[in-house]
Amino acid sequence: MPLAPKSLFGSSLLVRWLPLLAFCAVIAHHFWFVSSHAINIPYQDDIYDFLRFVNLVETAETTGGAFQQWFSQYNDHRTNASRLQVYAAYLVAGEVNFRTLTVLAHLALPLMLLLFYLSVRGEAYRWLYLLVAALLLLNLRSHTVVLWSQAAFAYYYVFFYAFACLFALHKVTVPKFVLAAVWCSLASFTYASGQVVWLLGFASLLHQCLVTGRKSFLYPLLWLMVAVAMLMVWRIGFIGHVQDIPSAQILSAWPSQLIDPPPRLDQALARYASWLLVILGCAFIDSSTLGAGVFGFVMLALLSFITIRFYKHEDIRLALCCWFVVASAAAVSMGRALMLSSDYVLQQRYNFFSVVLLCTLALLVLVRFAVFRTSAVYLVVLLAGIYWAWAWRHFEAPLQETMNYRYSEFNAGRYWVVSKTPSESDAIVRESIAAGIYNPPCRPFPMCETPTMPKE
Repeated sequence: MPLAPKSLFGSSLLVRWLPLLAFCAVIAHHFWFVSSHAINIPYQDDIYDFLRFVNLVETAETTGGAFQQWFSQYNDHRTNASRLQVYAAYLVAGEVNFRTLTVLAHLALPLMLLLFYLSVRGEAYRWLYLLVAALLLLNLRSHTVVLWSQAAFAYYYVFFYAFACLFALHKVTVPKFVLAAVWCSLASFTYASGQVVWLLGFASLLHQCLVTGRKSFLYPLLWLMVAVAMLMVWRIGFIGHVQDIPSAQILSAWPSQLIDPPPRLDQALARYASWLLVILGCAFIDSSTLGAGVFGFVMLALLSFITIRFYKHEDIRLALCCWFVVASAAAVSMGRALMLSSDYVLQQRYNFFSVVLLCTLALLVLVRFAVFRTSAVYLVVLLAGIYWAWAWRHFEAPLQETMNYRYSEFNAGRYWVVSKTPSESDAIVRESIAAGIYNPPCRPFPMCETPTMPKE
């Protein structure tokens, strides 16, 4: 029986227009917060990965020398893709402005949501699904990353580039194959774990050959050749095992999080497993590694169930994106678990892995199960809204504490960087100021930017 006009209007309002308006409001609120709270003060890796890089490029005597600085590794990573954006922003603005860079880094998040739209655009409840994704992604759970430009570039863009690669490989054609290779390369040269996406891309192409039977085996063979070539390029001049974690002296503020390496293999494997589960499950938990580990196990089990249950489905993009998050978290666990306790994950930037997994897995569940093509989806929207409000309320104070620390260090003229001598990091900033590359704000910050009332 056809719906009456009022019913049609009500359905359109609740299914399309109100969710679309709320979706845009969540994005607008997020960028309002970032743009109004981001500051033009370098913090930690900002100094060595971005500011020092621009200094060296500007003082390089030859193009080859500048290229060498751009291609140089940073700790255990290649950050060439991020450095390219930073230098482009520098050329446009005439300075390295960290407030601008922070906003630029956050553009990766709505771009991720745009990719998600491509996977749900045929769904009647697509704007409700996307609203859930936006609420789970755009909040302060990963507060240590939000206003830190270098970390935001690394964590936000590695997922955007990797997801874009997997989306481009869906129903692959020659142009999409080339585009996917570019996206994969950008992911690899943004964060070390981005290299994992080459394996997931290979899985996508094998799925199209073996399961759906729509594509030739030539595609995965060519993909392997390109992957091997790019990974070899990635390793040119690379020095392995350069740790970017705090040293024992620097970590004196967190003595309980430094641990001794386990003496036996089974203990090491247990440490890896606990780290992985905590990374995957800490989106909801910030005080208990056991709780985070249990939630991580549940999400991993759910992802495994959906992957096995729907492996014959033609569109596996969201599942592959989820597995990229898991593989990336596993790569981080391999490099950190033997030196730091899993408590470290709860308060540090690694919890962004859990946020992305929660967002992507929730979208995958909504798309795959028919129950969420009914009014039951509104319950999911309500739960996502509660999570969004909790994250903003719960983590705003820790973020403000971090910002207050950054204000005090800047006002004291210090630019402290983990595992580096203060004189060295201070010299980099002073050099960039003298060269006009970086123009610091006034002091004492932020009080000096508050207009004073005229005296009567």
